[in-house]
Amino acid sequence: MSSNNKIINWFRRLREDWNRIITVSRKPDRNYFSLNLKVTLLVLAVIGVLAYIIQLVLTLIGV
Repeated sequence: MSSNNKIINWFRRLREDWNRIITVSRKPDRNYFSLNLKVTLLVLAVIGVLAYIIQLVLTLIGV
């Protein structure tokens, strides 16, 4: 099989996968979206605070 056929087949499979994902996906309701947003923001805040604390500690000990 030539490389052009491999690339064409890869794009066909990719398009089929995208179509399958779009077919089974649905828009989340307001409560589910709100919960996901809160969890995401909480995780970002926790990681940000941890990174700040690590940077502060390393600065204070002079590394």
